[in-house]
Amino acid sequence: MLLKSIPEIQVHIAVGNGTEFNRLKPHIQNAETAYIRPLLGPETFSKLQEFYDKTVIVTEHETPVAEPVETELLFKTQKSLIHLAYWLGFQVLNATISDGGFKRSENEKIKSLFKYQEDELKEYFRNAGFNALDEVLEYIESNIDQFSEFKSSPNWTVLKSAFIPDTRTFDSIIFINSSRLTFLRLKSFSGLVEDMSIRPILGEAIFNEIKNEMVKVDPIAKVRDILPYIRKAIAYLAASRLMEESGADLTEKGLYFESTSAGYRNDRNKQPSNPEQVVALTARYRTIGESYLEQLKSYLIVHVLDWPTYSGQTGKAFRRNNNGKRTFWA
Repeated sequence: MLLKSIPEIQVHIAVGNGTEFNRLKPHIQNAETAYIRPLLGPETFSKLQEFYDKTVIVTEHETPVAEPVETELLFKTQKSLIHLAYWLGFQVLNATISDGGFKRSENEKIKSLFKYQEDELKEYFRNAGFNALDEVLEYIESNIDQFSEFKSSPNWTVLKSAFIPDTRTFDSIIFINSSRLTFLRLKSFSGLVEDMSIRPILGEAIFNEIKNEMVKVDPIAKVRDILPYIRKAIAYLAASRLMEESGADLTEKGLYFESTSAGYRNDRNKQPSNPEQVVALTARYRTIGESYLEQLKSYLIVHVLDWPTYSGQTGKAFRRNNNGKRTFWA
């Protein structure tokens, strides 16, 4: 486990000195199992755990550890871990469990939070925890020579081979407030757009060539040049599909609008957008995405010397042998 004391937690969250670590321990373990281990992969996690155990021992003897890269990764991982632990264990930590059942923790001097305050605090823990996971990935990627074992993990393959590999890339095209949750919500739609729109336009040869180059440390120039056209089309078309199935604030819950109401303690009112707003913005994003698809086709035609296998066809629906002249389209 990568956290073992209250002082370590206080670096990231201002909890009281009287906080019992044993109450937090199961939630830290749950968060570590559910999110940290799968993200890092077994080899990188084991290396970080070994470094942490060594650091704890050395610290007790007041001897500094001169391994800044591992120290920074540990710091970022612990930041994510403790926020996710509080998010996962929020309801349990907010209650007292005894032989008499479950009771809400409250006394005459200390009152419980209002419901809206609880909701906002829980949302804060969740967003901070998931966004910190992006920080971990970005740090590993920028120091991959020190974490070469991460290259054998599934997340490295996904990170390097996806057209839109991370939150930062998506956010540079469409503002999603740097939310990893929103990015994760969009990933399945991005994959769908790849299969239904990008692959038929590029053709198998070009599609596979680009994918194979992307996993390299330094992809060739023609691949770097074509990626912006592909990414913009995927981002807008994926966002339009998410809007259709959910919900103008694009969040992991879908398309939401936030308004203000006077006379309430919590004057923010966030609710799903109405059907007219969903239809209008979905159509707008789809139109932009389709425009980028047309730009992609034009780019391939103009740069035919770079992509000689481009057929100019956009799909497979009518691609068949018609030498016998038995098929016609009216």
